[in-house]
Amino acid sequence: MLETVEEAFLKEGQVFLPLLLDPEIQREAGVLGEGETAPGATDSQLASWGGRVFVRAISLSALVDHYPLVYPEAYGELCRGFEEHYCLTGDLWGVAVAPELPTILFHILPHFVRRGGAGRRLKDEGEVLDFIREETRIPGAYYQRARQFLDTTPLEAALARLGEPPGEPPLPPAGVVRGSALKAWWRESLRLRWLVRTRERLVQALKERERAGRYHQDRLAALLWLAELPSFEVAGFGFEKLGRGPGYCIYKRTGPFALQDYYGRVYLFPDCRVAVATQGRLRPVVLEPYKHPFLRRHKANQEICLGSGYSPRPFSAANAIRALEAGLNALFYSYDRRRRNGYHSLDDPPGKERLVHFDDYRLPADHPLITSGQVEIKNQAT
Repeated sequence: MLETVEEAFLKEGQVFLPLLLDPEIQREAGVLGEGETAPGATDSQLASWGGRVFVRAISLSALVDHYPLVYPEAYGELCRGFEEHYCLTGDLWGVAVAPELPTILFHILPHFVRRGGAGRRLKDEGEVLDFIREETRIPGAYYQRARQFLDTTPLEAALARLGEPPGEPPLPPAGVVRGSALKAWWRESLRLRWLVRTRERLVQALKERERAGRYHQDRLAALLWLAELPSFEVAGFGFEKLGRGPGYCIYKRTGPFALQDYYGRVYLFPDCRVAVATQGRLRPVVLEPYKHPFLRRHKANQEICLGSGYSPRPFSAANAIRALEAGLNALFYSYDRRRRNGYHSLDDPPGKERLVHFDDYRLPADHPLITSGQVEIKNQAT
């Protein structure tokens, strides 16, 4: 970034570079006079020093702040050099557990999942992890990772190598400096900033390891495995990592269910996933391409109509449970067969053309799924 800069003029945190104009042009433009009357003034684009003219280029703070954003690959290479210097290996960090994951596992999942279907509710974190271990197979490598994760010695040694938190480097003195001196200050500023942020990450990682000490090793193996999975589902409840950034999509399956139309005819709706995302406001959607009276179209990722009484809230365990239940209840119970409410009606109302048709969902009243009670008619009482 600064390789081509041979010298610069510094004044009040600003970097001025030599103005490449010959004296005749400078005189015609009146540049030297302005620069000499206000040498190095930060409200001017020009400054003069020792009979030379400099033009303002960038602030010293911007040199440091913007470099990782403008040159991410070069900055990454610089950071790898710092990591090698301080002997920070890639396996030092272990598995990162997203902050939303414990909320999903230990507060939302137990609301929707019971042992043995309709059995006892999972009452604590240990029971949840034991239940997941019983229902799935944890790869053996994660038990070794759990042992390593509980060992805080490498993190403590890394913090000792980094030393105490450094302060900001002093600004270079005002005046003309060589490009090599400016580059040395800039690189040292980046190193100290990396050092501060790396210490913060290590301290946070150490706190996470110490908190993880409350888990038995087998349970910790399950948690570390879940933290790395792109998606997971158990007993009709699941979550997926959002592809566009941090956070999760949390869902509950409906299972097959039936609704009745105005004439009492039965329609079988297939299983779908009602979901909310942890990022932004909690608005329940149906993930699959799906059609229903409370969905506008027959397509994927449609928001469920909940009426004006529903107010989306930010992510928390209680709000996520509320949003998922609101979406499920809308699909199950909100369609009034007599009023034909919703975006669409199941049957053909007189004088109204349907945009979405449900004839292919219709079942005979004596269908075994209905007569056996295997599939419930959700709106039978309306």
